[in-house]
Amino acid sequence: MMSRRFHLIAYAGLMLGLAWPAASWAQTASKPLRLGVLPNISARILLTHYQPMREYLSEQLKREVVIETSTNFKTFAQSTSRGEYDLIVTAPNLGLVAKVDQGWKPLASYEPKIPALLVALKQNPNDDVKQLQGKKLALSNPQSLVALVGLKWLSEQGLTQDKDYKVTLAANDESLGVLLNGGEAPMAMMSMGEYKAKSEAMRATLRIVKVMKELPGFMVMSNPKMPAQESAQLQAAMRAFPQTTLGKRYFELSGFKNIGPVDEDGMAFLSSFVDQTRAGLDLK
Repeated sequence: MMSRRFHLIAYAGLMLGLAWPAASWAQTASKPLRLGVLPNISARILLTHYQPMREYLSEQLKREVVIETSTNFKTFAQSTSRGEYDLIVTAPNLGLVAKVDQGWKPLASYEPKIPALLVALKQNPNDDVKQLQGKKLALSNPQSLVALVGLKWLSEQGLTQDKDYKVTLAANDESLGVLLNGGEAPMAMMSMGEYKAKSEAMRATLRIVKVMKELPGFMVMSNPKMPAQESAQLQAAMRAFPQTTLGKRYFELSGFKNIGPVDEDGMAFLSSFVDQTRAGLDLK
């Protein structure tokens, strides 16, 4: 039986007119460059957003580029750890684990920083997080930095997970709506990117209660086995991308503002989340 991951990547190929990539790293430049993108939003939206980047990199490298994603953060991180991608765009905490554990090379950081949001229904005017007492908090990606930082922030407000409240997973917009509307989970956590990626109809029912923290942006990283010259070429291409017509189109679609130098201060901030991230992803 085909895996769910196969279906997602096959769907990406059909949607963007891409060819199925070769499986191994040991390829010549005539083989596709595999760009893995973290599935922080739906595959359909993500693949639409990354079409301009795919076109740009293909033009710059004179090489076919394929966009791949996965079913969730955990499977994406595991594919990254096995070296299945040549280049990745990933969450900062996952990126630091990939750097520390497998030697992935940071090339650039996304801007602006990522707002970690606490949201509720518009019909719920209560901003007090104590309303979570005895109830549930909805999350989409429990391994995300937003979740890790958000749960820590709640503990600083006097609420302890599994003692004062439980965490429940919202797999999609429909389930999030059911959880919030039913009162089972009066609040949810998500990134600004996740919030903006929701349908207009869904966003119309929500309000931002609190920006809990501004987090380091996504990271662009190259496979540790990539030759240094190729990695440097990709870094230069990614740094030039924002000034191009395709780059401007990408930012219009995605909501990001820029791709700049590696955020060294952000990397230092992330160091305290390495063990938690690694444990949540089942990475050995």
